[in-house]
Amino acid sequence: MVKNPLQRITTLKFIYLNLYKFNQSKPICGVNDVEVQWDECDLSNLPPLVDPDTVSMISHGKFSRYNDEDLPTTFRDTDGNEHLISDITMYKSSKRY
Repeated sequence: MVKNPLQRITTLKFIYLNLYKFNQSKPICGVNDVEVQWDECDLSNLPPLVDPDTVSMISHGKFSRYNDEDLPTTFRDTDGNEHLISDITMYKSSKRY
C-alpha cells in the first residue's frame, strides 16, 4: 500500500496476479464509498499468468513478465458499470464462511 500524504488516503497497488485472482473470486470492492462486486477485468492483452515454457512435471512454472503500464486501469462490476481500479479503497471476500 502506498500512502498519499496530500489526501491522507491509502492507495492500493494491484499486480497482475491480484487482477487474475479477482476475476476468479469476484470480491466485494469499496469504490468511492460504495461497495460493488467485481465481475471482470480485461486481461486479454497480457501474456498468460504462467510462462508455458517453464512448466514441467516437477514445477508449476514461473510467472510471465509484463510491464506495469500494460495492466488494465478499469474493471466491470456485476451490474455492468465500469470503475477505475485506482479508486478501490478496500476489498473483501464475496463468500460467507
